[in-house]
Amino acid sequence: MKRISVLLVLLASLTAFAQNSGLGFNYQAVVRNADGILLENSNVTLRISLYPGQMAGTPTWVETHTCRTDASGSFGITVGKGARDGASTVANYADVDFTAAYYWMKIEILEGSDYREVSYAQLPSSPYSEVANNATVVPSGMIIAFAGPAENVPHGWLLCDGAEVNRSEYANLYNAIGVSWGTGDGATTFNLPDLRGMFLRGVAGTDTIGDPDANNRVSRSDNCGNTGNNVGSYQGDAIRNITGSCGTFGGENRGDLPDSGALWRELGVPQNRGMDENGHGIRSVNIDASLVVPVGSDNRPKNVYVTYIIKY
Repeated sequence: MKRISVLLVLLASLTAFAQNSGLGFNYQAVVRNADGILLENSNVTLRISLYPGQMAGTPTWVETHTCRTDASGSFGITVGKGARDGASTVANYADVDFTAAYYWMKIEILEGSDYREVSYAQLPSSPYSEVANNATVVPSGMIIAFAGPAENVPHGWLLCDGAEVNRSEYANLYNAIGVSWGTGDGATTFNLPDLRGMFLRGVAGTDTIGDPDANNRVSRSDNCGNTGNNVGSYQGDAIRNITGSCGTFGGENRGDLPDSGALWRELGVPQNRGMDENGHGIRSVNIDASLVVPVGSDNRPKNVYVTYIIKY
């Protein structure tokens, strides 16, 4: 059988946002036979194995590629986009942590029914451009305020709009937050936090002085998100109860009261004069805060809008 040699040349590495981007890095291959003649317009099958060190006995990631050479005997593959081999110790290429070791890559080519090793070398520096993006680790589940609109949410982040997303596709995020914000379909999906129009508040935990009503919190989601003193629970509008008493004005049989409400009128508060059931003069006060201060439909401090996003 003629032996085939493969020369692989690293072209580029795509940047990452987690352990690695999951997008892979590109290689170009030129295939020649034992006589040095290009293997043109031919199908080839390669097995790519990534080892966490030259002497490592078990590969972290293994994948296979079947591709066809062109008229010049070359082809391109993207490591990370091949078919996963059962020898891998991680579930997905994105789980290969290039920050944990100096990886070596073995290239094998299928000849008949067996693979033959044609290359085993340390990865060049380009794939480690992924490490630079990991210099500041942003864990899955982190929420930040983003100053741009929803349509400009950066890669690696999702809008906190309560959307239902796939548990497998966003496995790292699912492992981080679980179903705290909603169970999705209860099997294959889960819900993102829904922070539209919301202020954020730290979980009270054992310090319920910070939130005396912590145990009465409800689920923001219709999909069974957390309630009570737990992350993801929701609390509606409320103000502290105000108690007290209000005196009446006037004397017996005096429907026409003296002008004791000058201060009220100065504040723009209307008054009604009349008689009570015993013939006493009374003055009722109708409170309308809008006459003196701006009002709205909820209680709030001064605020500005941002877009909340979550790392997946």
